[in-house]
Amino acid sequence: MSKLSFRWALVAAGAAIVFSGVPALADEEEERGVKYEIGNLTLNFMLDAGLAGFSASNTNFGIGTRSVDDDGERKGTRQWFEYFVKPALGLVYDTKVSGVLYGLVSAIGAGTRGDGDAANPSGTAAHPDRLRLEEAAFGWKSGDLLFLDLGENAIDVSVGNQTFSVGDGFMIFDGTADGNRRGAIVVGPRLAFEKTAIVKINTEPVRADLFRLQAVVDQKLMSETDGPHTELYGANIEWFESSHKDHGRFEYESRKWYVGLMALHVTAADSTGVRNFSFTDGGNGSASGANRDGLNVYSARVGGKFLPMLPDFAFYGEYGIQRNGKSLREVSANAWYFEPQYTLSMLPWTPRIGYRYAHFSGDGDPTDQKDKSWDPLFPETGPRGIGTWTHGEIYGRYVGGNSNVNLHQIHLRATPIEEKLNVGVLLYRFNFDKPQQTAGVTENGIMDEVNVYAEWETPVKGLSIAPLVGAARSRDGLRQSLGTDDRNDRTFWLGQVIALYKF
Repeated sequence: MSKLSFRWALVAAGAAIVFSGVPALADEEEERGVKYEIGNLTLNFMLDAGLAGFSASNTNFGIGTRSVDDDGERKGTRQWFEYFVKPALGLVYDTKVSGVLYGLVSAIGAGTRGDGDAANPSGTAAHPDRLRLEEAAFGWKSGDLLFLDLGENAIDVSVGNQTFSVGDGFMIFDGTADGNRRGAIVVGPRLAFEKTAIVKINTEPVRADLFRLQAVVDQKLMSETDGPHTELYGANIEWFESSHKDHGRFEYESRKWYVGLMALHVTAADSTGVRNFSFTDGGNGSASGANRDGLNVYSARVGGKFLPMLPDFAFYGEYGIQRNGKSLREVSANAWYFEPQYTLSMLPWTPRIGYRYAHFSGDGDPTDQKDKSWDPLFPETGPRGIGTWTHGEIYGRYVGGNSNVNLHQIHLRATPIEEKLNVGVLLYRFNFDKPQQTAGVTENGIMDEVNVYAEWETPVKGLSIAPLVGAARSRDGLRQSLGTDDRNDRTFWLGQVIALYKF
């Protein structure tokens, strides 16, 4: 990346302000926005908005994207802005005798300006912007109903368009794909599922979720690049200990440790065109999102600080399997990871080091009419922050995803100012699980990547700023998949700065 391009990314994006975060239907509303009380009814007006800046050079490792400049050359350098605005209204009505009724309505307007994102091809090069409904949901919480004797708001029932996640977002977090004509692919403000029905049993030390979800899909709007239409139902159960009062009943971030199980079944999904590559449509079945119709998914997970004698040690892991026995839609895939972490609390800045190995299965024989490639479903960065389920700001955004890949991740993180400033480095090595899933590829190596970042909570209440610099080099397997162009081994550079504000 040239000095000019990098300076442009820092200066332009440093002026950005992102009002980020998705207002929850329950407790987060009580800490945000402007409230008006009318008897037993509370209205809460909230606003999220955003603007971020990015600069990338040697995109596609030197080959450039399919977009061309004025001379007809493929553009290897891209500079762009992303933005969104999200007004929201929350309502809470305390019946005093039969629980609490609540609701949330929000809309998101989002877009991209400049060259468009650094994917190949760039999905946002045409300056997209879109204003659409995000959340429209209502529900009931049990409040202090004495006959339940399960704790305050132990039962929470809701329906409509809303956000929902399981664990740290390994499979279930993001119900709406960003980018293309929705714009703002990196800032990614859209998360809601639609036509949901969710029951949360918020007891301690065991809690559970029963859920029906539908992905928000619009192939016409997204020029046939959206994920498959997907409808599913499932159940999740967790045994845990709260780290702050009893808040672990409601919040992932307030669980000191947890053990969880999840099962889900896909009742309906797209089975046509480029979105699925099912065997009945003449494809080989080896694609993310393939063969979802009838898919069963099971997973077990652990996370947090389990050992009282080692309070600085944490461990995270999850194992999932996917099975589908439908004729011409057979699936047998798996994914898992383990991630030990250790915090050196005796040192200045309390540095933490973590290592993750993650496996997402690929398909070594695309001709045998059984799909063995892992379907990532709906992951996203999630509550554990950067480096969680978007692996690498270059790989995860512009190269690949959580399928047919084995990866090593080393995460170094320090806190120079408690609760105000974090700095960190993420190192990645990516390998194909089954290189033969892609025609003509025989080598395992995909790429290596490094991300250096900071997260600063500024003196302005609710405002934070997060700069990041990334660099990546392709390896033999990815170069084979990119073709014979001899420019496919240059260093892919990325600079971005995102500022966050919650009101």
